Amino acid sequence: MLLLINKPPGLSSYDVIRVFKRKTQFKGKVGHAGTLDPFANGLLILLLDSSTKLFKQFQTFSKTYIAGCRLGYKTATLDIEGKITKGIEKQLNKDEIIKQLNNFIGQITQTVPIFSAKRYKGKRLYKYGQEGKTISITNQINVFNIKLLNYLHPLIFFQFQVSSGTYIRQLCVDILQSLDNDCFVYYLTRTQIGPFSLKSALSLEDLNSDNWRSNLLDPSAFSFPE
Repeated sequence: MLLLINKPPGLSSYDVIRVFKRKTQFKGKVGHAGTLDPFANGLLILLLDSSTKLFKQFQTFSKTYIAGCRLGYKTATLDIEGKITKGIEKQLNKDEIIKQLNNFIGQITQTVPIFSAKRYKGKRLYKYGQEGKTISITNQINVFNIKLLNYLHPLIFFQFQVSSGTYIRQLCVDILQSLDNDCFVYYLTRTQIGPFSLKSALSLEDLNSDNWRSNLLDPSAFSFPE
């Protein structure tokens, strides 16, 4: 079975699993269908019992995010959790931004952020980052759609529909550096994974009663991409 959770900022995805187990006294296996950074919020799909075996199938779904960026500053982590330093800042116009977004649609090669949980030679990349080392790893990703939601300098908001394995922090930084701006992501929310929407997700407070069981979903009712 599946359970849709609205992860709050400040918790890791595995923190959410621990909260779920503590509040519900659930004794079975629990996994999730894709990590959210601790500073981010939004849709986290919990996989219960035999559904934990479906992790790879969930990676075939596209994911939708809304990201807010602050121009003119940068961090090593590419997000609000890193030490903020002054960077390049340039006033933009919306037509210029929209035109540049087209260059990031389709299959692209993305550099994996050094502050990420991806493994390299048996060690998480963020461990290398903490040691001040630089490791260059790339992923092939698909960017299906990008929308400029709002731009009020120095803040800019995008909506992305992307394949699994995409680092939204890196995508935002790459887009804005191509427009002669440094930035960091200060807001990130995941709104959709395939057919599953944040609008249907429970808050952690909703787990305080037994009513959460009525929100369980049967994965066999959903089709996975071929």
